[in-house]
Amino acid sequence: MLKNFISGVITVLFLIIINIILNDLTDTHFIDVMLFVGIVISLIIMFFSSSGGFTTKYTDLAMGNPANDKSDKNFKFSPNIPFIVSVTYALAGLLAILFIYVDYFF
Repeated sequence: MLKNFISGVITVLFLIIINIILNDLTDTHFIDVMLFVGIVISLIIMFFSSSGGFTTKYTDLAMGNPANDKSDKNFKFSPNIPFIVSVTYALAGLLAILFIYVDYFF
């Protein structure tokens, strides 16, 4: 339980730091890039914490061992705490953008 909490806090801090760096580089507001950061980090976490996808098949074939060629593997992804936190961060960014720019959209 404590490990999940610490993992979530570290993920939020990482997302905020990435967001601040992008804000400084692009000279935008914090909320303007919050959705983008949340989505990109969520996709990166999903790509690296899944099994049976393209990367797994490629590395199995690249090793050159025919025993590693298990082409019947299916894509498996079980959401972990950093993924859930980053998706929640992206949704919070979406809600903040809609709330702030409601006059522009509607």
